[in-house]
Amino acid sequence: MLLKKNDAPPIDLVEQIANESLNKTVKTIERELSGGSTYVYRLQFEDDTLYLRILPEEDWSFAAEVQVHSLLRERGVLVPKVTFFASHPRILGMSFMIVEEIHGANVINCGSKDMYDNILMQAGKQIAVINQVRVDGFSWVKRDNDESGVPLRGEKISLHDYLYEFLDKYLVVLSQNGFNQMEISQIKSLLNTGTALMGRHEPCLAHGDFDDSHIFSHNGAFTGIIDFGEIQGSSPLYDLGHFKLHDGQYDPNRQGFRSLAMGYNEVRELSHDDQLEIDLWALWIGVRRLGRVRKWCRYHDHLLKTVKIEMELLGNKL
Repeated sequence: MLLKKNDAPPIDLVEQIANESLNKTVKTIERELSGGSTYVYRLQFEDDTLYLRILPEEDWSFAAEVQVHSLLRERGVLVPKVTFFASHPRILGMSFMIVEEIHGANVINCGSKDMYDNILMQAGKQIAVINQVRVDGFSWVKRDNDESGVPLRGEKISLHDYLYEFLDKYLVVLSQNGFNQMEISQIKSLLNTGTALMGRHEPCLAHGDFDDSHIFSHNGAFTGIIDFGEIQGSSPLYDLGHFKLHDGQYDPNRQGFRSLAMGYNEVRELSHDDQLEIDLWALWIGVRRLGRVRKWCRYHDHLLKTVKIEMELLGNKL
């Protein structure tokens, strides 16, 4: 059976895949709707819980992501263990991987603010280790190679192509959604001035979608980081910029960037220039997300507000 992109595999097919791949019987299967880049299913067995992730694109493979999980676990990062991986199998036609569960839940409602901050510090240490893995090139990590052990490769050779390929297009969309021409000119000026700071580093692995929803804890203790479906080659400060942009989106009274950066700083010391660069990445990521808007929602209200805050901060610093 060969499915087309965006056709979510039915539960009976997922059950067949799980049973044949793991040689044991799954009790219940639930579709997880939070994943944006992959189809995700929660598999409940007699003795444990696993997650089956399926790539919608028929020509893509999970090989690079499986490699990322392996590399990070070797470095002591708490990410899910991959128990099974297949590329373009006969019964599905799309690559899939099965991973172990990270215990607990995301930190959005983890308990007290002190507990939250302690968890964010631990996550900061781990994201700093993640951001040390080298990638050959910038932008999305290529998924068109089934081989294991090959270097992780980004789609773009140069940082400039990565930053500016669609920037003008995004700014047109922003000009139609809450930004005047003076603000559009300011964004261009800030990014032009900041490009040298953003390009100081060799490309490294970025989680790509790092926020509270991907940081897990259990009984007040950090348990791991999930969902590497948006991995990129970028600056080692990209993920901090992404988190800062999204900080407080779930609860304005609970913001964790400061604690996250404190943990990161224990592994890799953050300089004044690094702090500036984090703000630049927050601005650029916000512009990219708003520039791709299809249906405006509360998430975009948060981005609009945060992008304008970053513009003011950078305008006073650069």
